Amino acid sequence: MSRLDATYRRVARPWPADELAGRYRAAYARGASDLPSSEQPPDRPVTLLATAVPRLITLAVAANVLHVLPAAAQRAPIADDLLATLDLTAAGSLHRCHLALEADGNVRDYQPEDWLPLVYDQATHALLDASPTADPPSLVEHAQEAGRWAALAIGSLDRDAPTTPEAISDCLYHLLVVCVFADTAADR
Repeated sequence: MSRLDATYRRVARPWPADELAGRYRAAYARGASDLPSSEQPPDRPVTLLATAVPRLITLAVAANVLHVLPAAAQRAPIADDLLATLDLTAAGSLHRCHLALEADGNVRDYQPEDWLPLVYDQATHALLDASPTADPPSLVEHAQEAGRWAALAIGSLDRDAPTTPEAISDCLYHLLVVCVFADTAADR
């Protein structure tokens, strides 16, 4: 059994909301290091989402490359590097998208915590169905969908659409799935 298959087997289970909340908080904290320590993060949600886009592209590439590695190479240093890239880019993007949700909430009068139960609920269903044989494999799908939902959230913000928090939370749920996968692969 390959490392990737073993990780899929470990994540494909029911995840209680409190466990996902802990994983979310840990990813959010790790992602804070992705921001320059010498400056305050942008306060505009669209700017925060836009700065996540390059990371989300890197995330999708790393997920795809990880899946095309032969099973023997999944124990090689390249696989460790790809998993580290998944972790860093997903956590950094999750942090930025959470800050975007918070900034949008300041304008629209809601709290990010209002949306997090939905994020956890969606993530638990996605993790239960995680499979390396899906087309595309689940990790690849969630990495790609995070980028798509970030782009949709940017469009929602541009139109000042009321669906903005939903789009950001959908991005967050996909990022949480990737973070859980990276955590599990690294045996955190």
